[in-house]
Amino acid sequence: MDQAERLRYLFQQNNMKRCRVITVTGGKGGTGKTCISVNLSIALRKLGYNVLIIDADIGFSNAEIELGVISKFTLYDVLYGNKKIIDVINDGPIGVKFISTGGNFDLINGDIDLNVFFNNINILDNYFDYVIVDTGAGINKTVKSFIDMSDDVVVVTTPEPTAIMDAYILIKSIQELSDKNLYLIVNKVTNQSEYVSVYERLNNALINFLGTTINDLGYIHEDARISECIKAQNPIILKYQSSKPSKDITRIAENLTNHKSTKKKEGLLGIFKKMLLNSGGIYNGEHKTRAKD
Repeated sequence: MDQAERLRYLFQQNNMKRCRVITVTGGKGGTGKTCISVNLSIALRKLGYNVLIIDADIGFSNAEIELGVISKFTLYDVLYGNKKIIDVINDGPIGVKFISTGGNFDLINGDIDLNVFFNNINILDNYFDYVIVDTGAGINKTVKSFIDMSDDVVVVTTPEPTAIMDAYILIKSIQELSDKNLYLIVNKVTNQSEYVSVYERLNNALINFLGTTINDLGYIHEDARISECIKAQNPIILKYQSSKPSKDITRIAENLTNHKSTKKKEGLLGIFKKMLLNSGGIYNGEHKTRAKD
């Protein structure tokens, strides 16, 4: 059974599971969010999971570039262009899949049948174990929605004081913070002690000022070969499998799978329902959705 047949089969099933949606974000550009999203997805795939990357960077897809993938269609085409979900799934390295959002989902334009869109999203929930949402640089409304509505949020920072402060400000802005599983990755560290210092500094600030904590997910060593791999569109976890960053990313993937949440997963369907139904549209389970006048 090929991928298209498998997805069509899943489309017909009533007993649908919910994938684990992990939004990877950070307070500023240059922290390596996209590189981490791509390599973490590959590491999870190596562990045997079905993994999908969703690029939520509206207008400029860094994840697409790093993967060497060209998206002909996007989720926006599923919402507005009568495309099926199988039309927008792209093949990445070693079986990792990729989808671009392609547009801003914070506003519903015109008459659309959300039942069809939600049924397509439901297929992704059932087929994939992990969905990694790469937010790219900057925070637009769609990115903010993914951060606020995901159960799992991975915050990426570096040892730079400005990056740590930006990460704190971002976490402070997250809605319903107490309901989130927050994780920290410190990128571009020189050694473990530098990582511990960054984690303790940020975590203590969260405890003292926000009354919350962030899970210690791991760190990634600084390595000039990472830039080389980005330019070559060949993720470091594949090109230099024995490098420190590759081992770091593999350890992070294992840590992530070991963090089991007791909460009921929203999945992609739950996220997109909240995102679109809160956008000003009126949704009825048996009727079309229209944007408010």
